[in-house]
Amino acid sequence: MNKPLRKLNTQKDMVDVQRILSIKKNAENYIKLIENLEVFIPGKGMLAGKPFFFRTFTKEMWLLRKEMHYGADNCHFPMNPSFLQYGFAGIMSLALKAKEGLDEEKSAFLQAIIDTYDAVCKFIERHAEKAEQMAFSASDENERRRLEAIAANCRVISKGAPQNFIQAVQLFWFAWRLRNIFFSSTIGRLDQYLYPFYKRDIEIGSLTKQEAFSILCELWENFNLANSGDTLMNLMVGGQDRQGNDATNELSFMMIDTALAVRKSEPHLNVRIHKGTPQAFIDKVVDLILLGHGQGTIYCDDHLIPSLVNHGIPPESARNYSNDGCTEVVIDGESGIRFWQMEAVKSLELALFNGEENVLPGEPVSHKWTDKMPAFPVKTSLKTGYRSGDMTRMNSFEEVYQAFLKQYLYQVDVFLKKISNAMEEDRDNETCSPFLAGTFPTCISTGNDPFRGGFTVENYQLLSGSIPTVADALAAIKKVVFDERFCTMAELLEALRANFEGFEYLRQKLLSAPKFGNDDDYVDCIAADIAKRFCERVSSFITPNGKPIWPGIYNIDFNMFAKIVGATPDGRRWKDPICEHYSPTPGRAKSGPTSVIRSATKAPLAKGCAASPFHISLSRSAVPQNEKGKAIVRSLLLTAIELGAVVFNIAIYDVDVLKKAKQNPEMYEDVIVRVWGFNARFVDLSEDLQDHIIARVIRGSE
Repeated sequence: MNKPLRKLNTQKDMVDVQRILSIKKNAENYIKLIENLEVFIPGKGMLAGKPFFFRTFTKEMWLLRKEMHYGADNCHFPMNPSFLQYGFAGIMSLALKAKEGLDEEKSAFLQAIIDTYDAVCKFIERHAEKAEQMAFSASDENERRRLEAIAANCRVISKGAPQNFIQAVQLFWFAWRLRNIFFSSTIGRLDQYLYPFYKRDIEIGSLTKQEAFSILCELWENFNLANSGDTLMNLMVGGQDRQGNDATNELSFMMIDTALAVRKSEPHLNVRIHKGTPQAFIDKVVDLILLGHGQGTIYCDDHLIPSLVNHGIPPESARNYSNDGCTEVVIDGESGIRFWQMEAVKSLELALFNGEENVLPGEPVSHKWTDKMPAFPVKTSLKTGYRSGDMTRMNSFEEVYQAFLKQYLYQVDVFLKKISNAMEEDRDNETCSPFLAGTFPTCISTGNDPFRGGFTVENYQLLSGSIPTVADALAAIKKVVFDERFCTMAELLEALRANFEGFEYLRQKLLSAPKFGNDDDYVDCIAADIAKRFCERVSSFITPNGKPIWPGIYNIDFNMFAKIVGATPDGRRWKDPICEHYSPTPGRAKSGPTSVIRSATKAPLAKGCAASPFHISLSRSAVPQNEKGKAIVRSLLLTAIELGAVVFNIAIYDVDVLKKAKQNPEMYEDVIVRVWGFNARFVDLSEDLQDHIIARVIRGSE
């Protein structure tokens, strides 16, 4: 029996008791959910377990969800793959031994993991029982053998660690679905997790490459049944191991081949490349990119790993990085992630109007990414009222630029203090999902919740994307107001307040000013300076525990931010798109993809180690699916890496097809595009996002 809760004496005792109660309640509710989940044996294939659960949930199960409290985001970062090494039953044994002699909270934490994993093992065992029952009734010999194999696999992993490749995939599938029963989650370095099982089976002859490929195709199909769109299903392949050796293996190749064979939106493949990456693997990545689904986001180890080390991450951990549910960097199996987004373009608006917002012509309402989700009102998260200077009194571009930096960095400081406070609140008050926490070995060995030492790497991030749109606007001010004296700052602000109604002549002049993405230092150097100052400001901030906050030139909500920013000096009207991440503003890159790369790599993007990607969107007419197209993609990929790109995505679209898909969506349901950190069916996107993606295609590539 559990010991009774101790008598409360101090405020700290009160906090501890609240955490203990939260830990126990989380486990109790999770176990109730597990006990009510449907057992599912597929009609074909080898992977037991339902691809989705929520569609059959009762009202009571949805109420349980509301009661579950996870301070740690339970879906945005990979689990530690220790469950493949020990099995959930094995982790239970480790936790039972580790809890001896621990204090009340740590003991309760480990007991919650033990109870949770006991329910998980019983859930897996129920699949074995059902498969055995179905096998007993099967009249076809092949079907009976298939069901008996499923039952045997489930029996093994309900009692311990997987013994072969198929059992490892089966256990991964159960773990991935059970981690976030209500939705889905990120995946991590799956080629590394599964390779030891694959290698051993291939060597002893118990598995063929074709059998492994078939089971991966089944897994991919299950991912697509589980959900589609902004699902967080990011999977990383390739890269280095913890010692710095090339970790590319046969499964790295095979997982790309699986994506090429299945040709659906899930999971979202990401690829790590470094100077030791085999040329054959780069060729395989080129094949994936050439497919045109926006798959194959590239991460450059040689640029990113040193930056992580500079931010205090041990080299062996930095080499084991992966990404979260979008593009943000995590340390695979060692860190969680919490991030905040800061609006760079809105900061410019506040600077232009001396701390106040521009008056919008209508209500700012947005969908997250699809019209299938309800529209909702959006508003800025920035702090208004900070007086950075009256723009109408400024007589030089340098004064304007310094006023912008004053406002922008003030907003950065506000967020840094907010994050610092959140770090302390997390350590004092939050608890993590027992199912997730139990996979982290440090949690088991110490009894510490991830918020209190269970993660070996703390990962708090501040992200600020759309800097190129800010640079476009500032370059237009420099060119039109100060270099050419076409208008005054007062006249420009009047035009912005009017959303350019009655000022079309001025808007056209602003549109003709230099734009980011065309290899023009006039604007590119402004963007690079802003990016550098942001990263340095974040990196130099000292938190109470001395842990760094990671900077990133990144934003997932660029489409929503466009609704809360009025007209801007680059000639953009209210609701016109702003750029995503460190990419050109849609429609502004007109000098070809190499110019986009050159513009982007003028900034010290590696300083933004949290995530600093840019997108290169090409026209299918310029990049055909043949040897010529392969040569173009390979050249762009290698050029980007050589020039210092850290994270980038190359997508290839037929613009005519995208336009037709808007008009007749039912005829183009298989068209896949890159959105921000995920891929989705084009027809599922909201109309404004569809227009944004069409406008991304680089003019010079048409």
